[in-house]
Amino acid sequence: MKVYKYSNKAIVALCTVAYFASYFSRKTFAVVMVNMLEGGVIERDVAGIIGTALFVFYGAGQLISGYMGDKLSPKYLMFSGLMISAVCNLLMPILPNQYLMIPIWAINGFAQALLWPPIVRILSDNLSHEKYVSASLIVTCGAHVSTIVLYVFAPICISLMSWKSVFFFSTIFCVVVGIIFLVAMCIVLGKKEKEQGEIVKDQAFCNTSIWKIFKDAGVIPLFICIIAMGFMRDGIEGWLPTLYSEAFHRDSSESILVSVILPIFAIISVFIVRIIHKGKAFNNEARGSGILFIASIVLCVPFAILINIEATWARVICLILASLICACMHSINFLLIGCLPGRFAKTGRASTAGGFCNACTYIGASISMYGIALISDYFGWSATIFSWACILLLGAVFAVVAIKKYTQFLK
Repeated sequence: MKVYKYSNKAIVALCTVAYFASYFSRKTFAVVMVNMLEGGVIERDVAGIIGTALFVFYGAGQLISGYMGDKLSPKYLMFSGLMISAVCNLLMPILPNQYLMIPIWAINGFAQALLWPPIVRILSDNLSHEKYVSASLIVTCGAHVSTIVLYVFAPICISLMSWKSVFFFSTIFCVVVGIIFLVAMCIVLGKKEKEQGEIVKDQAFCNTSIWKIFKDAGVIPLFICIIAMGFMRDGIEGWLPTLYSEAFHRDSSESILVSVILPIFAIISVFIVRIIHKGKAFNNEARGSGILFIASIVLCVPFAILINIEATWARVICLILASLICACMHSINFLLIGCLPGRFAKTGRASTAGGFCNACTYIGASISMYGIALISDYFGWSATIFSWACILLLGAVFAVVAIKKYTQFLK
């Protein structure tokens, strides 16, 4: 029993480190984008397309990764994702023009997709649902810590060297983590992975259509909620440095550095949601998501007003409001991407469910990167924040629609 406890802790730790490296190599472009725009390396519309390309291929890749994660060895999928991402980060700073960055970052999006569904498979195979939820929290926090490190690390690199160095350091980090992860996971898992695969194949649910499983569970409306969450979460994270720089006329290094507040708020909010997840309201992922969507709509109102006031106090409050909205989205992400797929572990489709849910996230994210670029360019940031409120309302409506049937599924 002690051996299994030790192995399970090691598995969670390895998945957390791998996801940490994944986020680090995924967000490099978003972090240095404001510097690339200022330096004339890329144009705003091309920057939006590059960000969209990553999210589109990440979302599409989730479907493939989710399916493969239930059929193939997840550790090799994760190792492949980290290695491909390392190559993409290596190429970005040395490409001769901005348009070649689009396909390279799209490939990085697909590589990133090879991480989360296999993680869901590994954790759900080795842990009970309650421990799986706790493990998902740890892995998710690893991603947030990675974002904090990157937001602090990037300005230092840029000031001492250039924005290109951020990509180069990300490459080295991914390669080192990928090799350590694969070797350590092979040692820790041993024969357990093969035995678990054989158990899954014996389950009757594996012969049931995944769409029938989703329909019976009542989660299809929640996919719209996930799209709305993805739009808001990645839209705010991707464009906050630019919003802060343009709306309040601050330099790019400060804009990047202040963005570190986003993952800090996200970590705090996810821990709070994990604690109250055991309660009646948030133990139902649909109900909990609806509450968080409504709270975010309320936060958008003062944000849209204060964004036009060029004063220090307004700047601080806007930053806090943006962080709170983003924190709510990360909490919804924890409920619908972290907790919900684990509900399908007994069907042998945890990886597939995780992949499909995460794909929906990046449908929203891909729309947000280019959509926010267009809205902010033509109508300004106040109109952009109003569009956020509309997206949040859509998420709230579909969360309410899903509550009744999903509650029956949980019972």
